[in-house]
Amino acid sequence: MLGDWLEGLRDADGDVDFLQPEYMRRAGRAARLPGPVVQALADGAAEIGEDVRLAELARQFHRELFVDKANAGEVNKRLLASGPRSGMLAAVVYMGALPQMIDRYRERGISERVWADTLSDMAIWMERYKTLKGEWGLGQVGWLIHHMSARLFRLGRLQFIFAEYNRPFLAFRRRTGEDVAVLCEQGVRFRADGKADGTNGIEDPENGWVSSYSFDGEFHTGNPVHPRGAAVRKTLSLPAAEWEIALRRGDTVLDVHIPEGEKLTHELCRDSYGQAVRFAQDHFPEKPFRAFVCSSWLLSPQWPELLSPDSNIVRFLSDYYITPVKSDESQTLERVFGFGTTLADLPRAPRDTTLQRIVFDYLTAGGHIHGAAGFILKDDWHKGTVAAAETAADDPV
Repeated sequence: MLGDWLEGLRDADGDVDFLQPEYMRRAGRAARLPGPVVQALADGAAEIGEDVRLAELARQFHRELFVDKANAGEVNKRLLASGPRSGMLAAVVYMGALPQMIDRYRERGISERVWADTLSDMAIWMERYKTLKGEWGLGQVGWLIHHMSARLFRLGRLQFIFAEYNRPFLAFRRRTGEDVAVLCEQGVRFRADGKADGTNGIEDPENGWVSSYSFDGEFHTGNPVHPRGAAVRKTLSLPAAEWEIALRRGDTVLDVHIPEGEKLTHELCRDSYGQAVRFAQDHFPEKPFRAFVCSSWLLSPQWPELLSPDSNIVRFLSDYYITPVKSDESQTLERVFGFGTTLADLPRAPRDTTLQRIVFDYLTAGGHIHGAAGFILKDDWHKGTVAAAETAADDPV
């Protein structure tokens, strides 16, 4: 049963002292963390527990974050600035939140497998910290607060967070078919090429334009977006009698994130979307969601031009209706060449993999690559929204 490993660790009040090395060993094994990570956590808890000042700090930060539920951004900022051992202090404090996390999972009837899969991020980010800093610790607390607060769940290959759709676009579905079309909201500025103004640091003051949108009770009229991520200057009218709004700002969505790990195959991603649909229905019935959304370097509209159609990246983005956002190449550079890589570092960047060579050649030849956002309507997870949108994009009415 989820949390059985906590038995024998609770005091008379039912509380757990997370500074016990035995707690960290049991927690790490239950979460299937690698042995070196488990040992580092146990050693860190022992070191902090023997230091009166650090022990008090650890309990204070734990109380603020996971009992009082104070503003996580402000508390995390103080946590990471707490001294030379702040990285290990953060790791111990966050692992100390597992009893509270388990309570939330039990309330929702969520399985131990999902709990352990979700916690695999602890190992990823602690190992990354050790690579960068030369010692064990944790720096990604602003991200991991979602895991510990039971807002993020790993289901198969992908991670999901309940969120509100916050992009300036409206997605429509034809009432008598599967066609999908997208219009921009009022007031979004684009370049002449349909990219968000300022993308890759390039603005278009002379030929740029601003989107319009209106609804008169019969027609939704505005600037459409092609499924591959470019807004169109010519306006389009969609009859409300034929088209219904399928996604708009404020709707509940599942925000998709891609953790490091095994290959990002199309089959694994599709399986994750299916798991997420069932997971939401079973455990969060009060949160019906409208779409999967993603913002990532993996959704760059340039990938279909640079990579083969059967590459994992192209197959991943092929499910998404891509929408333009102001972005640049920074995330792509870090993910392809290593964290901290900038355009200035490109001449010295490694070219050991096929992807590295492709990106290097494209950028050094004057090309631009950037991230994007996209969505898959909930009912289209097994076939991809774009499959229903390609025809509608050219002649949506």
